[in-house]
Amino acid sequence: IDEQGTTTCWPSLLALGSSWDGDLVAEVAKAIGEEFRGKGANVVLGPAVNVHRAATGGRTVEYLSGEDPYLGSRLASAYIIAMQQQGVIATAK
Repeated sequence: IDEQGTTTCWPSLLALGSSWDGDLVAEVAKAIGEEFRGKGANVVLGPAVNVHRAATGGRTVEYLSGEDPYLGSRLASAYIIAMQQQGVIATAK
């Protein structure tokens, strides 16, 4: 399927993190990886794994870990493994 010129609205990483579900995170990362690969990309700039301390920060919805570094470490590894199994490099930031 030619995916050039298409757009998908994925759930935010913070929403995925608040699920506490590594399998769900991996499923979404796999789908994102498939889409990126279908568009010819070989690197994704993510997941973002900063631990945010104040909800007033404008980019906190981009962080998979939310306020829990242990949870973030578990979910980030699920995301990265699933993404890289699709042939797309995940660059944790």
